[in-house]
Amino acid sequence: MTPLDAPFDTRPADWLGYDEARARILAEARPLPAEPVSVLAARGRVLAAPLTAPFRLPPWDNSAMDGYAVRAQDLDPQDPTPLVVVGESRAGGPTVGPLGAGQAIRIMTGAPVPPGADAVVRAEDTHLDGEHLVVERAVAAGRNIRRGGEDFEAGASIGEVGALLTPARIALLVAAGCTEIPVHRRPRVSVLTSGDELLPPGSVDAVRQGHGVIDSNSAMLVAQAREAGAEAASTLALPDRADALRAGIERACAGTDLLVTVGGASVGAHDLFKRVLDGMGYRPSFWRIRMRPGSPVSFGHLPGPDGPVAVLGLPGNPSSAFVTFELFGRPYLEALAGLRQPGPRTARARAGVALVGASGLTVFARVRVRDDGAERVVEPTGPQGSGLISPLASADALALIPPDPGRIAAGAPCDILWLGRSPGAPDA
Repeated sequence: MTPLDAPFDTRPADWLGYDEARARILAEARPLPAEPVSVLAARGRVLAAPLTAPFRLPPWDNSAMDGYAVRAQDLDPQDPTPLVVVGESRAGGPTVGPLGAGQAIRIMTGAPVPPGADAVVRAEDTHLDGEHLVVERAVAAGRNIRRGGEDFEAGASIGEVGALLTPARIALLVAAGCTEIPVHRRPRVSVLTSGDELLPPGSVDAVRQGHGVIDSNSAMLVAQAREAGAEAASTLALPDRADALRAGIERACAGTDLLVTVGGASVGAHDLFKRVLDGMGYRPSFWRIRMRPGSPVSFGHLPGPDGPVAVLGLPGNPSSAFVTFELFGRPYLEALAGLRQPGPRTARARAGVALVGASGLTVFARVRVRDDGAERVVEPTGPQGSGLISPLASADALALIPPDPGRIAAGAPCDILWLGRSPGAPDA
């Protein structure tokens, strides 16, 4: 038996680089099947089929503002001749016109431009003299007119496969008459945490007495999974017993697209997840990455009732679990949901202070991003210990500190990876 064929529990560390680990995980992600949903409930979903416009928009030339439809040739800025107002065109109203020489038609924003008119004069640039309109400022032909088909023509693409449905894209689909659209099914996630020390939320007295710690990882990872587009994730906190872990894994695998295990990821005496997964037919892809925080990450597949279930093993320290889910769990879920370019989204910034990494490891520092008017500047949110939660709460991004030289000098450029829906993070 070669080391790479060894059971997960005794498998030597693969020590992959970050990029290779991410590539291996995404290579296993296939967009989930399509399902129809109401366009009004499609925010955050991903299109599973191309969509085209059934008509042009606007359907006709229309006014860009309130004013008067005129013939530009009738306007002489040196010798303004009063025009006769012969009607009114309003959005949703009957068609009026045609417009003849020396005439004007009052027009509202969005109303069809009458036949014969080739410009719209702003109401502010006119005044009425009895029944006549005096144009105080002449306009050229085509001014203040929105052309038919300017937004889109019939047959134009209004949605590509893999497009994230943002509010603006939803507006486009609704304007084109869509009511129900095909999107990829949301991925389903189960989160299992392990540790005899874990207490349920609200266990304040027990923590004060030193009897354990509140299981914040479950709430954190469920929130991250939902933010990544997953359905309501299920969670289960398990004691450090092999039988309890096995029962929890079997339960969590039912109907799950991604099983996330938290804790029990390293080589401690009570790190049982690896041992239990071995006994259940787990096939690992890798274990351990040259990164900090979160080195003991694993990924593989476990036989499930409906086919192999992807298993992402995360370390139990909160910052480690948070960072590794952002780097590996979120992109995997986004790929399952059909997103063309799964995250994390990246940008360039400048280090406001020296960022210290670690030789041989890619370090992901939790940083706050500010705009100094010319460029983005990042600074650590506080101590970078993997067991700390507070620095996560105020972090906008992760600053990538490469292993060589393991340091970014103050003022030097650096790469940042936006966290989730941070204010500066772009939509895909």
